[in-house]
Amino acid sequence: MRKVLAVILVMVLGTTALVGCSGKGGEGKNGADNVPGNADGGQTVEDEAREEADGAEKETPAAEIDESHKLKVGVLAAMTALPVVDISNNGTDKENGIEIELIPFSTGAPMNEAMAAGELDVSFIGAAAVFSLANNDSKMIGEICTDTVAIDLIVRGDSDIAGVKGENPDYPEILGSADTVKGKTILCPAGTLSQFEVSKYLNVFGLTMDDVTFVPMEYAQAYQAFKTGEGDILATRSPQTYTAIDDEGWVSAASMKDLKADATAQIVVSAEAYENKADALSVLLSLVAKEGDKLNGDVEYAASLMSEWFRQNGQDIDLEVSKRQLSEKPFYGVEDVKTREFGADFKNTLVEFYVESEQLEAELKDTVCNNVRNDILVKAGLNE
Repeated sequence: MRKVLAVILVMVLGTTALVGCSGKGGEGKNGADNVPGNADGGQTVEDEAREEADGAEKETPAAEIDESHKLKVGVLAAMTALPVVDISNNGTDKENGIEIELIPFSTGAPMNEAMAAGELDVSFIGAAAVFSLANNDSKMIGEICTDTVAIDLIVRGDSDIAGVKGENPDYPEILGSADTVKGKTILCPAGTLSQFEVSKYLNVFGLTMDDVTFVPMEYAQAYQAFKTGEGDILATRSPQTYTAIDDEGWVSAASMKDLKADATAQIVVSAEAYENKADALSVLLSLVAKEGDKLNGDVEYAASLMSEWFRQNGQDIDLEVSKRQLSEKPFYGVEDVKTREFGADFKNTLVEFYVESEQLEAELKDTVCNNVRNDILVKAGLNE
């Protein structure tokens, strides 16, 4: 009897062990539920392993971007900001190991102040770059596009300035004369390419800033003030230039092209960023050049981006106006950057003029020119 009980006990224990080792799909004929990939949807060991791996993947945080690869970038409500805005919007910066924080400014002068205070690593800037290089030891490391299109000086159609053309034979398209311009009030933001244009315009007639009343005023405010009858000459940039001529019926007294002034929009970096963030800056320059090609190749997309960027910064711009400017003022793409003489327009136009007009001390000219550096471009494979 004891032997029979022992045999029965062994059989029961063996059956229990077999049941305990069965798969989670439940018991089926001939143990089919334990076969990987069975038809009734039972989970296999492989399934469990896969789920665990997927779960681990989801729980793993994205790699932190090192501080040396984080860039605070100053931008304007202008076309020149579009490449870096698009990079930031699409997360292309993080995909390439850098992190961009965009900080908007109304003009270049406060951008220079922010960089001097250590609040910016990079600025996408125009003529005001001259003074950042001169006074803050900042470095110009790249160029974005030509900055001479749709930057004009506007007068009303009944202005005496509009009645004189070609007074200086070297500038046959320029309106005005020394007599008609002297004593006039000019509405223009300070520290901008437009102020450079004002100085250049006055120089055509042998005049200086002392011969006019210069009222520093932001573009949008100046435009509205001019509409109400204030001022005699209005400095404009896109989109105001187009609307001033097409919608208001005002007249362009001078454009950058008329003044034979070739200028660029610059990428300027702080001395500290130049020394400590070269790798991140190299990536930035490479991405900006590629963005130039992208935006040039899809004007519809670029125009929508531009209109939205202006809207975010409190300005309305017609989509067709955006397309017009983008068509007339393309960005520098990869091949453009590689083949351009880097810094030539900046040095020969802006720096020379500011020295000649005594707005920049002559002894600072070398400081500015020496702070135009191509080594980050070389690092990015965009210059030799």
